[in-house]
Parts: sequence; C-alpha cells; structure tokens
Amino acid sequence: MSDDRGHSELTLALVFLAGALVGAGVALLVAPQSGAETREKVADWAKRAQEKAREAAAGLKDAARRDT
Repeated sequence: MSDDRGHSELTLALVFLAGALVGAGVALLVAPQSGAETREKVADWAKRAQEKAREAAAGLKDAARRDT
C-alpha cells in the first residue's frame, strides 16, 4: 500500500524509526547525567525499541498477507 505521494508503508516506518534514533541520540548527548545512568537508559530504550520493532514487523507481515 502507498500513501498519496507513492511512499510505501515500509519506507514511512523506516523514516520514522530513523528520526526516533536521531532524536534519542541527541537527547543522550545533551542529557546532564552520569555514564552509568546513561547506559541504563540506553539499555532500557533498546529493549523497548526491540519490542516495538517486533510489533511493527508483525504488523507489516500481516498487512503484506492481506494485500496478497
């Protein structure tokens, strides 16, 4: 499926994820906290991102099945 400009859902999802990664990186660079706190936050963020990626992949897989 595409939006009205011809972009696929996968492309839009990847652009969104790239923007989220850039925003998270900037936030980590400017956050006033210790290294241990930053590492803990990165680990928590990575776990949540992995869960969301799995959910997104399952959703895209379901959408692809419906389209075929």
